[in-house]
Amino acid sequence: MEFIYWLVAIILLVLIGYGAIMYLTRQQANRIKEIDEKKQKAMAIPVADNLFTLKNMNLTGQTKRTYESWQATWQTITRFQYPEIEAALVSAEQYIQRMNFIKAKQAISQADQLIDETKNSVEKVNKALEKLLESAQENRKELEEIQERYNKIRKQLLAHSFTFGPAIETLEKNLNYMELDFTKFNSLTNEGDHMEAKEILSRIEQDLLVMEEVVEKIPQLNEKIKTEYEEQVNDLKDGYQRLLDEKYIFEGVDVSVEIAAVEKEIQEAKDSIALADINEAGKKMDKVERDIEAVYAIMEKEMEAKEFVGRHTANLQKKMDHVLQSNRYVLLEIDRVSQNYFLNKNELGRAQEFEEQLLKENEALRYYDKMMKEHEISYSVVREYYEKISQRLSEIDKEQSELVSNLSDLRNREKEIKDSIDLYELDMRNMKRTIEKYHLPGLPKIYLDLFFSVTDRIEDLASKLNRVKIDMDEIDAISKMCEEDIEMLDNQTQTIVDNAMLTEYMIQYANRFRHSHVEIENAINKALVLFHREYDYAGALEAIKIPLNRIEAGAARKVEESYQEEKNRHYY
Repeated sequence: MEFIYWLVAIILLVLIGYGAIMYLTRQQANRIKEIDEKKQKAMAIPVADNLFTLKNMNLTGQTKRTYESWQATWQTITRFQYPEIEAALVSAEQYIQRMNFIKAKQAISQADQLIDETKNSVEKVNKALEKLLESAQENRKELEEIQERYNKIRKQLLAHSFTFGPAIETLEKNLNYMELDFTKFNSLTNEGDHMEAKEILSRIEQDLLVMEEVVEKIPQLNEKIKTEYEEQVNDLKDGYQRLLDEKYIFEGVDVSVEIAAVEKEIQEAKDSIALADINEAGKKMDKVERDIEAVYAIMEKEMEAKEFVGRHTANLQKKMDHVLQSNRYVLLEIDRVSQNYFLNKNELGRAQEFEEQLLKENEALRYYDKMMKEHEISYSVVREYYEKISQRLSEIDKEQSELVSNLSDLRNREKEIKDSIDLYELDMRNMKRTIEKYHLPGLPKIYLDLFFSVTDRIEDLASKLNRVKIDMDEIDAISKMCEEDIEMLDNQTQTIVDNAMLTEYMIQYANRFRHSHVEIENAINKALVLFHREYDYAGALEAIKIPLNRIEAGAARKVEESYQEEKNRHYY
């Protein structure tokens, strides 16, 4: 029984192995078949037919060399690559028969790779051959289009030769060169060198594009020169002659030379057009435009300057006379004011300097007027001077007004300070009455020194104001010091009064603690000494204030608030 089982197992293994062999054999045979079909498709590409057709076309030159190169490539494919593919497939079949499936698979992969590479090479060769076959037909079609454009240009030159001027000769010469290229193209085509013919045709195409642009633009350029530039030059000549007839002067520039230079530039532009060099002609014409505008600007500048001078001559002389007259008044005013006041800002020197400048410029103004009448100076130069002197006259006039205003202000300043003296004296009397009102036992020495110093300064100020000739700068300085000292003295007066009154208030408030607190008794006695003997009211206040706050916190502040309320009631 066991033997039967083993026998069945062996049979099954044999059957499985046979099945696997059959599967691998069939699979690799199918792959060989697929590769063979790919080879047949590659071989079906009509490379040989195209080579045969080209061979019978009597090719020459570059076309023949290209054909021979591709023919050699095809021969390499047919002699070596196809046999190599075939050998790989045969090897694969033999390995299959021997059941060496690994070797068979390697041979199949090699054949597959070779057929792909070969197919790409065959397609590349065939595409190149087809392009050679088509080149002749394409050349003929392109030639028809180019020939039509060429004929159109030739007809245009014949029909409108007058619009091209001297350039017609150059254009016809260029057409003749193109005719030679057409002849060469036909020769190469007849000889079978279609690739070289294609290059000639491309060159004709480029030349034709340039020719079409030139033929289009040359009439436009000629028209612009004739109707714009030459007419403008004539206009410049006529205008310049009219200005010369009207006795215009042009300084620093010779307009006739500038016009001649423009005419030369126009001729150079024409020469470039005659050579059909429209790019160079365009550059020269741009320069012509700029130079024409520049010459117009020169003449317009002089005409505008004449109009300006005509409008401003009379007014400028009036302005000059007015400022001169004003300066004489300033000098008289300085002389009058200087009899009563010291002048510390060089007023006389400034006015004399104005006088010197004005007389000099007035002489220059008359000189320019004389030069214009004799036609020996350009209007633009005169205009430049007019603008400069007009601005200077305005500046001098403004400075004169400021100077006179300052002189007039001296009298006002004197009156203001005299009025201020009355106020200063009133302030001093009020401060004295304030001190007397409170019947103080005496005043601190520093306060008295300041009081008498301010009094002396006010008297000195009044004395200086009563002089025949006064120095207002000195007076102003003294007056300012008086103001500052009076303000300081007023503050000290108020401080003395407040400290004195607060000391009395504090002592009155502290009397309630006098018999119960020795400290308060001593503080009151010390404060009274400072108050009545040393007149140190601030020290007296401090002597009673600090102990009082120690006995009753906030007592000093309460007294100060009470005093301030009472002071405000009496003040208002």
